[in-house]
Amino acid sequence: MPFPSDATPDAAVQAAADAAGTGLPTVDALMDEQPAADGDGPPPRYRLPQAAVPPNIMLQAAVTRLVEQKERIDRLAREGLLDGLFPAEWSAVPGNELRAFVASVVPFASDSVRGETIAARVPLKYLLGQSHRWGRDDVAEPRSLSAFLASDERAGAGAADAAEVMLLGPLGLGWAQVGRSRVGFLRAMGAESLAARVTALPYPAPEQLALYHVTVAGASQVWCVLDNRRLRALSAPSLTVPLLTAYGVAAPQPWPAQWPDPVEVDAEIGLARSGKGAHEVDLVRLVDRIQRSRAGEAWSSASLMQLHTWVPRWRFFLASFIGLPVALLLIAALALPGRVEAAAVAAALGFAGGAIAALAAPWIYARRKFLS
Repeated sequence: MPFPSDATPDAAVQAAADAAGTGLPTVDALMDEQPAADGDGPPPRYRLPQAAVPPNIMLQAAVTRLVEQKERIDRLAREGLLDGLFPAEWSAVPGNELRAFVASVVPFASDSVRGETIAARVPLKYLLGQSHRWGRDDVAEPRSLSAFLASDERAGAGAADAAEVMLLGPLGLGWAQVGRSRVGFLRAMGAESLAARVTALPYPAPEQLALYHVTVAGASQVWCVLDNRRLRALSAPSLTVPLLTAYGVAAPQPWPAQWPDPVEVDAEIGLARSGKGAHEVDLVRLVDRIQRSRAGEAWSSASLMQLHTWVPRWRFFLASFIGLPVALLLIAALALPGRVEAAAVAAALGFAGGAIAALAAPWIYARRKFLS
């Protein structure tokens, strides 16, 4: 704006200040080189609806605390302070650490069965991200990037830098499937929500889940069981138990006496972890396997032919129990014709019958697991 011809330098400064007060941005603001002041201007308006979360205050608080703990974990991991301390499965698949974290901390959470996908805004306080790669300090123009990533357009199908979120509706907990790193960045920039294509996921009801506290070989563990059958050992009980108890699951109980011994279950968990897929144990199959194993230890009468760990020397058997009687019969017939023939035949038949009885008759005892 033009200054008066008699304007002094002080007046010019004051006029510039007045002009700035009319809402014109400064050069620094245009270049995105200064952080925005708190309460500077009205909050942005968005058209997309908010993703629905359960109206359970305790559950909302537990989810918020889990999100904050994950943020701290990411910060410590970025600084290299958690090397070798967190569960190995959290980083077993590089590039998919967030999904591994969810599978470990939220047992039986799966995206294999998906509901409707809609464009919505997800509150950041209920959204898990992955912030150990980059953050606010790594961005040259954080406010511009924040406005871009937070806009409703990021929820459009096929939009540039679109975000995708998986939302466990019953828990009100979501995690970013695409756009994981922006969650912590937007939270640091003071944003309250993130626009994304949100896919609803189911989760078992509280009464379907049970928590058990066990001690195996002096080590304390917490196991989560679904429908009295599928069992998973919790890698981080301090994160999982508060979430599930706020959801309505009963606090960890002692292991039922009628269920398999914890030592046998722990051994099965070790086998499951050494394989592929979900690290869980099917208790029904484990009980059946244990019963068959115990039945195999029982003693039973059997014949030699039933023992699959015993193999006869067939050449010796044929020579001794078939060739020898035939030779005796021939010798008796040639040496004493007419007088010992009947006796030789009887002896040969008795000898062969005894051999067959020794093999086929159940005259020995063996464990059932060794029988064919």
